[in-house]
Amino acid sequence: MKITSLVLALLLLAFLSLSLAQSGAPAARPQTGHVSFTADMLDKNIDPCTDFYGYACSKWQALNPIPGDHSSWGRFNELEERGEQTVRGILEKYSTNDSKRNPVEQKIGDYYQSCMDEAAIEAAGTRPLADEFKAIENLNSKADLAKELVRLHRQAVGAVFTFTSDQDFKDATQTIAEADQGGMALPDRDYYVKDDAKSVELRKQYVDHVQKMFELLGDAPAKATAEAKSVMDIETGLAKGALDRVSRRDPNKVYHKLEAKDLAALSPDFNWNVYLTGIGAPATQVVNVTEPEFFKQMDSVVKTASLDDWKTYLRWHVVHGNAALLPTKFVNENFNFFSKTLVGTKELSPRWKRCVRYTNGDLGEAVGQKYVELTFGAEGKDRTLKMVQALEKALGEDIQSLSWMSPETKKQAVVKLQAISNRIGYPDKWRDYSSLKIARGDALGNSLRANEFEFQRQLNKIGKPVDKNDWPYPPSTVNASYNPQLNNITFPAGILQPPFYDNQADDAMNFGGIGAVIGHELTHGFDDQGSQFDAQGNLRNWWTEQDKKEFDQRTKCVSDEYSNFTAIDDLKVNGPLTLGENVADNGGMRIAYMALLSTLAGKQPAAIDGLTPQQRFFLGWANGWCQNRTDALSRMLVTVDPHSPGRWRVNGVVSNMPEFQEAYHCKPNAAMVRQNACRVW
Repeated sequence: MKITSLVLALLLLAFLSLSLAQSGAPAARPQTGHVSFTADMLDKNIDPCTDFYGYACSKWQALNPIPGDHSSWGRFNELEERGEQTVRGILEKYSTNDSKRNPVEQKIGDYYQSCMDEAAIEAAGTRPLADEFKAIENLNSKADLAKELVRLHRQAVGAVFTFTSDQDFKDATQTIAEADQGGMALPDRDYYVKDDAKSVELRKQYVDHVQKMFELLGDAPAKATAEAKSVMDIETGLAKGALDRVSRRDPNKVYHKLEAKDLAALSPDFNWNVYLTGIGAPATQVVNVTEPEFFKQMDSVVKTASLDDWKTYLRWHVVHGNAALLPTKFVNENFNFFSKTLVGTKELSPRWKRCVRYTNGDLGEAVGQKYVELTFGAEGKDRTLKMVQALEKALGEDIQSLSWMSPETKKQAVVKLQAISNRIGYPDKWRDYSSLKIARGDALGNSLRANEFEFQRQLNKIGKPVDKNDWPYPPSTVNASYNPQLNNITFPAGILQPPFYDNQADDAMNFGGIGAVIGHELTHGFDDQGSQFDAQGNLRNWWTEQDKKEFDQRTKCVSDEYSNFTAIDDLKVNGPLTLGENVADNGGMRIAYMALLSTLAGKQPAAIDGLTPQQRFFLGWANGWCQNRTDALSRMLVTVDPHSPGRWRVNGVVSNMPEFQEAYHCKPNAAMVRQNACRVW
C-alpha cells in the first residue's frame, strides 16, 4: 500500500516540472512574503457563512496569478519556492570544484553543476543513450524482451510494468517483491480508454508529440508517424488491462501474492525466469502481483505486437524517460506536450530550478543534510512533537466519544492510535550514497547511475525485515504523509513553516494550520484504506460487523457529498477517488479543534483583528488551501488526484462542522451549514 500524501498533486507537478528546460530570467513571482495570515487578506464583501473559501482566499487569488512556469499557484507553492531558493544556494556553494569539499558536498555540487552545464549536454546529444538504443536494435526475437526490460527498469525507464519491493500486506514485518502495472506515458489509463471529445483530442496530440520526438532522434517523418501509432497501440493495449484508480485504493484488490514460479501462468509469452534472474532481486520467492489481469493483458500485447513495434515502443520510453537531460530540442518538445498541452503551463522553468529538483530527487538526503542545518533544528522538532501528542490525545478522546462504535472496536482503534510512530523534520540516520558515482560534466550519466542506485536499494530490501527508518522523500519536501503498513506519519522540515506553522502566530492559527495537517495524517490511519490495517500494519479486519456497516454508511455520506461538488465546468469531484483525503480533512479538523480548545482551557485570549480564536482557527485551515489552477490542470487532477480542489477542502469541511456555524454565527439555512452533515470521526 502506498503512502497517503497530503498533497500528491504537488508531488505530481514537481515530477512533471522535471521536463522543463532553461528559459531567460526567472519568471516574476507574486509578492506575498512569508506572512502566514493578516486580516486584510479577508474579502469582507463575501459572507463567510455563504462562501468561506471565497471570504478567506479570493483576495489572495486576485493578488497571486499563476506564474508563467506553473500550472497552479497556492500557499504550498510559496513554501516550495522558498525551499528551492534555499537549496539553490546550497548547491551553488558546493558546485565549485573545491578540494575541501567532503564527499556529500562533492556529490550534490557536481550533480548540480553537471545539470547546469548546457554546453556539455548539447555537445553530448543522445550519445549517453547509444548503448540502450543499440541493445534495443539488436533484439532478435520477442523472447529477448525480458532481458532488455532488465536493463531499462534498472535505469528507471517505465516500460511495460514496474518492479520493486514493498511490505507484505499481511506480514508488515517483511519486504517482498512487487510487480505493478505500468508502461503508459500518459498520466492514467483513463486517458487511453475514454471516448469523450477531450480525451480523443488529447490522444491525437500525444501521438503527434511522440512522432516529433522520433523525428528529433533522426527518423524520417513518414517512419516517425508509423512509429507513433505503434507506441499508442501498445500503450492502449496495456491500458485495457490496467486497474482504475478508485479500484486501486482498495488494498484487497492490489494484493495477490504468488510464488515467483507461477508468474509464467499469467504471462507465458514473457520470460519471467530471465527477468527475475537478470534483475538481481535477492531471495525472490514470492511476488505481490498487484493486478493479475494487467499481466494477462500484457501477455496478449507481447503476443500480438510485432518485434519491430516493441523496439519502437522501447526506444520511445528511453527517450521519453530521459528527455529532461537531453539537448534543448528534446526538452522543449517534451515541455510542449507534458506541461503546456497537458496541464496548461505557459513557460519553461528556469534551468536552475529544474536542476535543483533533479538533484533533490536523486540525492535528496544528501541535500537534506545541508538543508536542515540551515532551516530546522532540534527546537522545531520538539515543538512539532508536542503538537502531535496533543492531536493524538484529542483523537483518542474522539474515538471514545463515538456513539456509533462498540467498545470492542474502540479498544482496537485506541491500540492502533497508540502504536502510531512519528517522524519529524529529517531522518535520524542519513542515507549512504558512497557507492554512487557522480561525475562532473556527465549530467545524463549521473541521472542514470542515480536511478540504478535507487533501484538496487529497493531490490536489496527484498526478503529482509522492513526498515522503519527509511524516509519516503527528502527533508525539504513540502508535504506530509501517513503509511498504513508502517503505521507512521512523516512531517518533513519543508512543511513546518508558514503558512502551516508560524512561530509568530497565535495558537488558533497554528492549530488550524499544522495542527489540522497533523490531524489529517492521524485520521488517515482510520479512513477507508487505513481502517483496513491493524496496529502492526497488517491487512486485517479489526472491526465488528455492525461497526463496519456504520463506518461504511458514514464514509458513503462523505463520498456522496463531495461527488456533488463541481471541480471545473461539467466535471464533478470524484467522491470515491477522494474519499480517504476528504475523511482525513474532516476528521483532522475536528480533532485539531478539540486540541485547540484543550490548549485554551481556562484561558480567554482576546480577539485579534476582531477575530476570535475559534474564527482564526478556521482561517488557519483555509489559508493553507488558497490556490489558482489552470483549467487543463484542474481537468487532469479530477482523473488522477485523490485530493479535492482547495475550495472543497475548505467549504466541504466547515459545512460539516457545527463548531464553524457557532464560531461565525451562521444561520441554520446558510450555505456553509450542511443540513445532513457528514461525520466519520
